[in-house]
Amino acid sequence: MNRLVISSNPFLTQAVKIDNGKITVFIIRKKNDYYIVGNVYKGVVDNISKHLGAAFIDIGIGKNAFLCIDQGCSNGFFLNNCKIKVGDEILVQVFKPIVSNKGPKVSTNIAIPGNYIVLLRDSNFIGVSKHIDDSVKINELKNFLNQFSENNVGFIARTASRFATKKELENEIKYLKSVNRKIENRFMSEKAPKLIYEEPRVPIQVIREYCDELTEEIVFDDEKMYKNTKDYFLNTSGKWQDKIRLYKEKKPMFEYYNINSKIKELQSGTIRLKSGGYIIIEKTEALFSIDVNSGSYSFDKEAEDAIFAINKEAAYEIFNQIFLRDMGGLIVVDFIDMKYERHKKELEEIIKKLSRKDRRKIYTSGISQFGLVEISRRKSNQDIFDIMFEKCENCLNNGLVKSTALICSEIYEKILYKYGKDKKLMLYATPVIIEYMKKMALDLNNVKYKETDSCKAEDYTLEVIK
Repeated sequence: MNRLVISSNPFLTQAVKIDNGKITVFIIRKKNDYYIVGNVYKGVVDNISKHLGAAFIDIGIGKNAFLCIDQGCSNGFFLNNCKIKVGDEILVQVFKPIVSNKGPKVSTNIAIPGNYIVLLRDSNFIGVSKHIDDSVKINELKNFLNQFSENNVGFIARTASRFATKKELENEIKYLKSVNRKIENRFMSEKAPKLIYEEPRVPIQVIREYCDELTEEIVFDDEKMYKNTKDYFLNTSGKWQDKIRLYKEKKPMFEYYNINSKIKELQSGTIRLKSGGYIIIEKTEALFSIDVNSGSYSFDKEAEDAIFAINKEAAYEIFNQIFLRDMGGLIVVDFIDMKYERHKKELEEIIKKLSRKDRRKIYTSGISQFGLVEISRRKSNQDIFDIMFEKCENCLNNGLVKSTALICSEIYEKILYKYGKDKKLMLYATPVIIEYMKKMALDLNNVKYKETDSCKAEDYTLEVIK
């Protein structure tokens, strides 16, 4: 069965797509983090850098956003053939998140996505997803969308549109146009800097991006999120109404669907291959590094063929891990060195084929003389490394430990399903864990807290108070 499972508690929201028993999508978000990719802001031009060819826009989030502009000239700076200057008000959309100390990247090309259609502001472009390769269907969708085009409003048919009815497409176009009108009205009336349009959060975003005609059910363990999601799709697209249901079993949902063990595998940087080889994934400030190793692979045939076999298997697993871990930015893969050009060419073709399956913009290089492949993939808000781990304060070499949010989420689930909210409990934990539990888990009136001297946040104990 193909299903989307969405679990939510005061600390984390986690979404897992399961296709025929295999996890194909894993999304995790902290409840207290603010995600801005896709948001539309009315900003103010705060500064213009001639040398960078960029304007810095105040969008009201504490960090100026970076906007590429046309080449400066003696008459000033231009954006889309319009002269801009410091103090101008401008409508922008975030397409790259805040990274470290760098502000977000924004664009004036505003795109509002739906389940089947993407509306383009200030554009007359009509397009179809590259994943639809049926020429008859492409022409059919283009002709249909042309009926609804108007001045400065364009459309792109998404992959899911190939299975949608004309009525479903028409309803969504009407909804997207209403969103566009609201954006226009708010831009005219609101004082900058101001958030004008907020991109829907998990789970709406996950359903929109990853569910298709093969998805048989969408399961929630949080009643409030379940009801809000039902209401959203009732007003936008009734397609998912019959597939959304509330989980009611007595054990944790991820445990019931045998997901926990698979998620724990994602917490490890080492992934074993069926052949006996393995890959190691490490994250640095600037990039992800992936190292391919032969491990216990048995070289019972010609060595070059064996090395190629490991690299080929590793390539498939690497792209699987890139999608599952939501890795973005620069990814450098160090394959085992190969001598034969035919092996290198075939591996490059495999990498290109795998990259074409990605929903995001992705670029891959050829294999260098050192056996390296560079992959550049557009970043989302945060990858799972940022949410599942944090730097250990007691390590001199910036070691990683489980994040506070992840530990508190595990504690909360244990209280909910093992003990319930009726039994009085004592939680022995570090001050950081206790502070975060008190701040986020406001519904746990049956739990008392006592600090421990342990330096490890994972060291906690729950006891029933008699």
